[in-house]
Amino acid sequence: MHYRQIEAFRYVMINGTVTGAAEALSVTQPAISRLVADLEANLDFRLFVRHKGRLLPTPEALRFYQGVERYFQGLEQLDRIAKQIRTESHADLRVCATPALSTFLFPTVIQRFRQQNPEIHISIETLSSSEIVSRLQDHMTDLAVTLAFPEVAGIVQEVLLEAAHVCAVHESHPLAERSVITPQDFEGEEVISILPSGRVNWNKVAQVLKEAGIQYGQNVGVQNSHTGYSLVAANLAIALIEPFAAPTWLKHGVVVRPFVPTVTFSYAIAYPLSSRPTEHVMALADCVREFASEQSDNLIGSGAAVPTS
Repeated sequence: MHYRQIEAFRYVMINGTVTGAAEALSVTQPAISRLVADLEANLDFRLFVRHKGRLLPTPEALRFYQGVERYFQGLEQLDRIAKQIRTESHADLRVCATPALSTFLFPTVIQRFRQQNPEIHISIETLSSSEIVSRLQDHMTDLAVTLAFPEVAGIVQEVLLEAAHVCAVHESHPLAERSVITPQDFEGEEVISILPSGRVNWNKVAQVLKEAGIQYGQNVGVQNSHTGYSLVAANLAIALIEPFAAPTWLKHGVVVRPFVPTVTFSYAIAYPLSSRPTEHVMALADCVREFASEQSDNLIGSGAAVPTS
């Protein structure tokens, strides 16, 4: 097998036609057909059959395509890493965080850090928790702030705080009149589900409702809490959700209340283990710790967070 043969096969699968593959690769249709035929000869099984003028992949082609995609995803990841090295080589500090933690922490943290270090250039990425783990493993970030995740080789975590999920509802919803929300209040409601992301799982959120025997709708799932809050702001559902993104949405008709029993999660600062943090990385980490400690008692919902020792 040759790379060009596999590439031709992949583009036929993606585009559905030889013509589309030829246009994507800027070659002639006969060239694509020849490359696919040579690949079939090497594989010793058919990849496509013609049916009523259409080119259809065989079951063997579908199975083979899964492996091809995994191969190209690996190449694309290498390309992203190379691009990031090129474009971020000027950054003195590379930082990443989940969207909610980024909007909660960084405006104040970066302001404080730059008062003492005005010459330092900082690059901030907003990523999912699984993407953050990849950035740390690939040494593409110096410091990350994220939901704590199970132990991963090559990454060191330091718990920053424990934060409880809160109940978010639209201001017109009857639950907005309550001072505290319980599982029984979710009976019959449409509730946003938080989808797992890589090593991160929100099972405790669903488990507390399941244990209470609550029947509720769960027809919309999100991975980004800002998306969840936006759906609450549109009065499409209610949510049991992290508190960090809440301040952004209070002016958009969202009301947030404490939830009992408490459903808490740990949030952490993380570093690549084999890269010794520089003086500036540690200074930024100190700003993160300081701000998190100040805000831990002020998160929306009484007792929403307690700093850990």
